[in-house]
Amino acid sequence: MTHTYRNPWAKPSEPQEYIRHVEPFDHAGCQIYHALPDQWDVVKAGVCISQRTDRSGAMQCAEVVQDMETPTYQDVRDRMLLVYGHI
Repeated sequence: MTHTYRNPWAKPSEPQEYIRHVEPFDHAGCQIYHALPDQWDVVKAGVCISQRTDRSGAMQCAEVVQDMETPTYQDVRDRMLLVYGHI
């Protein structure tokens, strides 16, 4: 199955959406996609809000914004700093 979600970091000349052909798993209100061997995308409300190099880091990102309906990547950064002292 094909999944599409918005890339908030895209420049105007770049693709505005990611297209993935892998099934995500749900965690803490987010969908987590194993996009590449060293890349896990965290998606909420149809937007990629974080990219991590491992599954556990992606899960932490989902957990810190689980109380928010439409978090941004900046929300993830702020919460990760608050909770874990790093982003």
